[in-house]
Amino acid sequence: MKAIAVRPAARRIEIVEHPEPALAQPTQVLMRMLRVGICGTDREICAFDYGTPPTGSDYLVIGHESLAEVVEVGAAVTGLAPGQLVVLIVRRPCGRPECVPCAAGRQDFCTTGAYRERGIKGEHGFMTERVVEDARFLVPLPASLHDVGVLVEPLTIAEKALLEARRMLGRMPWRGDDLTGLHAIVLGGGPVGLLGAMALATAGCRVTLISRQGDDDVRAGLMRTIGGAYVSAATDSLTAILGRLGTIDLVYEAIGAAAPAFEALAALPPNALFVFTGVPGRRGAPDVDGGAVMRALVLGNQLVLGSVNAGRDAYEAAVADLARFMTRWPQAVRALVTGSVPLDGAVAALSSRSDGIKTVVEIGA
Repeated sequence: MKAIAVRPAARRIEIVEHPEPALAQPTQVLMRMLRVGICGTDREICAFDYGTPPTGSDYLVIGHESLAEVVEVGAAVTGLAPGQLVVLIVRRPCGRPECVPCAAGRQDFCTTGAYRERGIKGEHGFMTERVVEDARFLVPLPASLHDVGVLVEPLTIAEKALLEARRMLGRMPWRGDDLTGLHAIVLGGGPVGLLGAMALATAGCRVTLISRQGDDDVRAGLMRTIGGAYVSAATDSLTAILGRLGTIDLVYEAIGAAAPAFEALAALPPNALFVFTGVPGRRGAPDVDGGAVMRALVLGNQLVLGSVNAGRDAYEAAVADLARFMTRWPQAVRALVTGSVPLDGAVAALSSRSDGIKTVVEIGA
């Protein structure tokens, strides 16, 4: 069957003939892939910045933002049946006895770094026609999310951050873990930023999104639709913009660029929480005054959170929130998908820069 893969040693991206999968364990599920999203991680893998094939393979099938339909279930699988829509959790546990998080089913908190990630590190991904996976890594979703279910995985980034933010902000007894009325700043107008803005708005936050596109960009319209605000950073510094926005309770970083992220961190007010979700490259290192950052963190009781990957709780929260988004803002959610290509067109899409929000590969939809 066809799959989109990278060969790191040869520095090639190509369509490969990938072995047809079949059930080998009673806990496994066979699925046909419907849609797979393309994200910045996929493009970085295709630029050979990282990406590790499984042991014994010279290629890595990419793709980790999935939407699939169950075809066949193993004899020990319950709660799933042919025809059911599912998304696949990306990270796999390291299996090392000393790693308590992985043993507890929370490989998103792996302490050894020996985890595997489908389509990224040590395991083939989902940009292919059929996939077999253990049922414990599948999350069902309703048929009503068929058109937008591929957005679940990028939404889990925000959902995990929100789960952790509630615990951290609850340290202040007069506030508790209720986010209602808090002013949340989202940095970055890509899918992770826009989905994060929707999640924060659904949680009751007053949301302002800052992105480099102009005030007439589609992102500005999307923010108005969800009741948020949009500020263009095309002609002004983040420091100046943040200084005009009044009280800030939470900053959700979704740009993956160190310099602007640390510029925003330097403007964080007392008692606020800064959430890092991006993984920057080695270029564009920020000019940081470490002493000033330490003084602000200590004297201002600030919190800084790094949030990566997601566990089942975040996936289930993402499915529930995506259904809420579709009830409140169906056109805005659908507008996040700005391009689609067939499997045969995925190599070209991965190799070119997109000015849209989210491009998806249509496989079996």
